[in-house]
Amino acid sequence: MMKNTGIHAVMHGPERSDDVLSSTIVVFPPRRSDPLLNKLLVELCKEYKVYYLSELKQKDAEHTNEEASTARLPSDVLFLPASKLHTVWTEDTIAIVAHPYWVHVAGSQTCLHAAQLITLHLDDTEEDPSSLLLTCMKQLLAISQLFCSRSEMRCLDAAFCGTPALLLDAGQDDLEVRLFTQAIHEMIEDIPITVHQIQWSERKAHYLSLREQNGPHETISFLLSVYQYLQGEGEALQYAEEAFLQALAKGSDQPLISHYRFLSAIHAKLGDLKTAVNIYGITAFGEIEARQYENILSLMAQDQEALARAELFRLNDDYGSALSIIQGAPLQNNTRHLLFHIYRETGQIELALAQVQSSDLLSNEDRYMFRILCGNVEALRGERHAAIRLFLEAAAENEEALVHIAALEVLDEKVHILLEGS
Repeated sequence: MMKNTGIHAVMHGPERSDDVLSSTIVVFPPRRSDPLLNKLLVELCKEYKVYYLSELKQKDAEHTNEEASTARLPSDVLFLPASKLHTVWTEDTIAIVAHPYWVHVAGSQTCLHAAQLITLHLDDTEEDPSSLLLTCMKQLLAISQLFCSRSEMRCLDAAFCGTPALLLDAGQDDLEVRLFTQAIHEMIEDIPITVHQIQWSERKAHYLSLREQNGPHETISFLLSVYQYLQGEGEALQYAEEAFLQALAKGSDQPLISHYRFLSAIHAKLGDLKTAVNIYGITAFGEIEARQYENILSLMAQDQEALARAELFRLNDDYGSALSIIQGAPLQNNTRHLLFHIYRETGQIELALAQVQSSDLLSNEDRYMFRILCGNVEALRGERHAAIRLFLEAAAENEEALVHIAALEVLDEKVHILLEGS
């Protein structure tokens, strides 16, 4: 175990174990060279052997980097063709995946060798924000031990899914790089990642300062309440209510759903479940949400308060808190069904399928969806033929399943472009 942890380790650096020294990094590159990635690689090359997946030869890559001097890769980076990936990959490898389209390539390796994976989300200006891209992003997050992005909203989404997340390129370069490298040390030492909590405190202090300077503000007050909520602080309630009132005053679109509903999650986390349920009921407008509210009331009436809390967290997109309540609980049908929804909604397909029993597959539609999910799991494992067979079986029920086979072909093309372009 590491002797130095927490803020001291981040600022001064932990002692290095043999595991750290023997670990390797494999980078699955972004669509275009990025100075943020290169800044991180400079630090990583000081401690690890770093491979960069590319079909370019070393000399060609060096020439390319000379032409793009503002985004030059460190000279210590070793270029690795995809065909040689298996030669460097071990259980001590950490993958840094800088584009969602790598999900099957990187996922198959991490599944095979029980290696660890970091998602580095660099670009929010994709030329095709398609359903394929979004699906790949969700599946990649689901198998990641750490998520990093320039987008604060994406980092918060990941945090609510239960994945440690670091905001990078936000103006605190030295601290951000130290947090990133410290997170890798924690991954290699096989201890829980905690450095993101340091950043939560930094972001909370940032928004508290802005709140003191600007007074009540819809966005500032809301984000302050979010970071307080993540840290379990009761003050989250005050600033979430303040944000809701500011949203009302501004005439924001649907503030009951975008702001007021969050109060139900805060009350649930603070232990006031009755108030939490009542608040959610006020925001349950549509038919689906009305049924979800009735389900929570039913769970409360059956004295299943833990499940009711978990469902409230899920409906507020706080999947991490929901899982912390029900993981390890006795697998009654209600628990199993809730776990299925949480895992499926967060892209953890294999864990979702583990909740399915034969009694859940009585209709053609259920069996169709089961095959689609199984096919996606096989594709993520790199078992392409097994995935196609399952999609073809599903197509016998509904020919729309053929879209999933076409998606595999499109994904192959996207990966080829990433390899050639990197």
